[in-house]
Amino acid sequence: MDYRTYTILRFRARQAAGKVRRLFLVHFRKSYVAEQATLLEGECNRCGNCCEILFKCPFLVKQDDGFSVCSIYENRPLQCNAFPIDERCLADVKFDCTFSFGKTPAPEQDRSNSLIQIESD
Repeated sequence: MDYRTYTILRFRARQAAGKVRRLFLVHFRKSYVAEQATLLEGECNRCGNCCEILFKCPFLVKQDDGFSVCSIYENRPLQCNAFPIDERCLADVKFDCTFSFGKTPAPEQDRSNSLIQIESD
């Protein structure tokens, strides 16, 4: 196996572990997720990378205008709603996300009902 293949496989394994980790956190470590949400800074840049970790989400629908929307946005899974939970999540999208985490709680933001269009290939 060459180095490039090894690097890709290692990154994909880390992404898979991240998906399992986020699923565990949103269901069993709710207080941690809530605490991290207070440190979240920035806004979604609509890159769509979070919807394409390991594979393109089947609920991501590409529109004629080039933007994509989540077809189950109002009922999306908890781990989708909470992304990014912490800095480790940002590594899964190669830090292309414009969200970041501060040291002190950010001003209260309600991300639960905002409709986001995500550009996708």
